Amino acid sequence: MMYVMGSTSDIYTLLRLYGKKQHRAQISIDEFCTYLKKYAQHYVTEQPDLAKYVKAPRGSLKNELAGLAATNKIILQEEDGNQIIVISAYFRENVNARYKKMATNSSEPYPIPTDLPKDFPQELISQQDAGAIIYDLLDGKEHGENVIYLLVFRREIDPVLFPQGVTAEFLMRSAISKISGFLNHGEHHDYFLQKLMTSNGGRSLAVKNFFNIFTSNEEETLRKFKEAGDSYYFLNQIFLFIRQDFEKIKDKTPEDVDLLQAVYIAELCASYYKNKVQLDLQRDTALKNLELSFGKQPYYFDAIAISKFVDSRGVPLLGQYTEDDLNDYLTTATSPTIDNHMPPLLTFKTQDGNRYFVLNEKVLPLLMKLCTEARKNVHDLITKEWFGLLQKFRTVPAMKNIKDFDQRLEELVQQEEPVFYSLLNAPFLKTIYYDAISSRNTALDKFCFFNDGDLLPYSELLMLTPHSVMSDAKILLPVWYTLPGLSFILALIFGRESLFKKVSNKKKKKKSQEKSIAQKTSSSSTMSVSTETPRPQNVANSKKEEFKLAAAAIEKILVPPDSSLDSELTSYLNEWNHILDKEAKKNLTEDVNSLIRDYLRKILRTSTPSSLSPERINELAETLVKTPSLQKINDHANLHMYVQLYMLRLIKKA
Repeated sequence: MMYVMGSTSDIYTLLRLYGKKQHRAQISIDEFCTYLKKYAQHYVTEQPDLAKYVKAPRGSLKNELAGLAATNKIILQEEDGNQIIVISAYFRENVNARYKKMATNSSEPYPIPTDLPKDFPQELISQQDAGAIIYDLLDGKEHGENVIYLLVFRREIDPVLFPQGVTAEFLMRSAISKISGFLNHGEHHDYFLQKLMTSNGGRSLAVKNFFNIFTSNEEETLRKFKEAGDSYYFLNQIFLFIRQDFEKIKDKTPEDVDLLQAVYIAELCASYYKNKVQLDLQRDTALKNLELSFGKQPYYFDAIAISKFVDSRGVPLLGQYTEDDLNDYLTTATSPTIDNHMPPLLTFKTQDGNRYFVLNEKVLPLLMKLCTEARKNVHDLITKEWFGLLQKFRTVPAMKNIKDFDQRLEELVQQEEPVFYSLLNAPFLKTIYYDAISSRNTALDKFCFFNDGDLLPYSELLMLTPHSVMSDAKILLPVWYTLPGLSFILALIFGRESLFKKVSNKKKKKKSQEKSIAQKTSSSSTMSVSTETPRPQNVANSKKEEFKLAAAAIEKILVPPDSSLDSELTSYLNEWNHILDKEAKKNLTEDVNSLIRDYLRKILRTSTPSSLSPERINELAETLVKTPSLQKINDHANLHMYVQLYMLRLIKKA
């Protein structure tokens, strides 16, 4: 009769069933093959997988046994020329049985190597440092498969056998139970309580409360272990006092050894949780610093920038928390809240695919900052672009049509200010903007981004107009471009050059004739220009020099003898422009200078050098300072002086 409960084709199950039947943990392969053959013949109908064992099971069994040996389920040995199968589970169960007794009786000692039977296979034992294994298991790492750890302590005491199936939590509980049981004995209780109170003078009440909990409430003690709070100091003292008394005993009893093993295990567990609390505190602090870092300029950060965040000491935050901690934080912070409100951290992508993170509360301040920066950059780019066109007497639709102008501004922003462009077109911007308006955000009194739900044109966002850009571009032109007669002649020359480039190539003979005529015409025109140009050019140069002389004379009146025009300009600039932010200060200065240049250019067109006097410069500056654009600047006196000096500088450098 087969010793089974239902048929099976699993070899490991059959091995264990047969070993249990024979009351042995060691079985020869020949013996098991005989059993397996009979079993297969009997149950092959129910279990077709057994067919390979019906006739000659040894060959098929070889691979099965090799697989079981690789996972320590069995051990293959040689004995007197015979191959022996050692079923390791029986030996592990032998050690596990000790821990099962310990669960109901804390006085049951930890199993040690001398408790093992002589035939116990040493291959099942893995000698390890007790601290390393306990830390790993408390961290959630798996116990070695089908292996019994031999926990070696860094003190002269017997190591403890620790089999698979027993958790580190149970090991810690058992240690606490053994120590609290020991301290509950009358003489031990009073002795160690007195030692603890003596070493903590003035804290008698705290010591008594801790000691009572430790000796009577295992669950509360376990909780204090894991919290590693104020009681951690008392715990360490208790462990130290016990070790000091028992380590010096030369002939230790099994009970003494068991108590010291429990103390060593408890110390390791307490140390683990102390370190864990410290690491958790460090991680939480680092994550708070991470949140603070998002609130610092430039306000938007990609993954590389985030990985380089540092704390106030300059120590990288990544390392104080793990990459998994960082990813979990970013995932949580960018997910909508339970009530489906916008998350605290938002993301947007630029056209190159780079992903940026920005705090919800920093979106509008960032947008205002980027808008101010983009205005200067885009203004300079389009001014330079139009200056080049004007030099060639060319025009583009954007110079006259506001829609074309807006389109060109958008193209420049998209190319040169990708972050600003992506943020303007981010899906969350409209919601944030109108929420801010609802909450009456005063910052939006100066910055407006939407009108009736639509993004404002780029000309309004950047406060640029075709007229202002054209004026700034014209100022850069040499003075003769503004003289009507000469500019007309130059325009004709550039116009003809452009026309000649478009002549058809289809009729070569006609092209040659036209080229000859063009050359003659060009020669005639050149002669005409050479004979007619000197007079207006000389006139222009003479007029410009007269203006410079007049400006130099006024400079001597306004600028002290021991100073210079540039020094005085810088001094007055710092008086009326009090903005601390360097970029904002630079932008305001440039706006004022641009206004002065545009105003002076219009005035000089109709003025004569003889009309330029200190009184006239003072009058022009006064008029300009009273304009709505400059009325917002409070220090009118210093601004008024600055405007006068800047006008003189423009005239001198014309």
